[in-house]
Amino acid sequence: MNVANYIRKYAKTSSNNVAIIKKDNINSTHKWVEYALDIVDMSVLLMQTKDLKEKYALMDALDTAQRKKDWHYKQKNFRLNDAMRIFEAAKNIAKK
Repeated sequence: MNVANYIRKYAKTSSNNVAIIKKDNINSTHKWVEYALDIVDMSVLLMQTKDLKEKYALMDALDTAQRKKDWHYKQKNFRLNDAMRIFEAAKNIAKK
């Protein structure tokens, strides 16, 4: 993904049309992996971009992704061993 996609994905919305989903219906392990991979990608993009506005927007997006990752880590349906296995596999696939 590029910088604009990450900024859009983690933009703070002020919409009142928020769907309420039960915590038990969210697979915290997979969401944690998604946010962890996004954090790795955004960190690389943060070092590559030269536009100051993009840097600040990426830092905000990184902060949001980190908070979401931390929240999923604390959930009862989070499985650390599975998360680390999936995360490492996804990182290795991305390198090839």
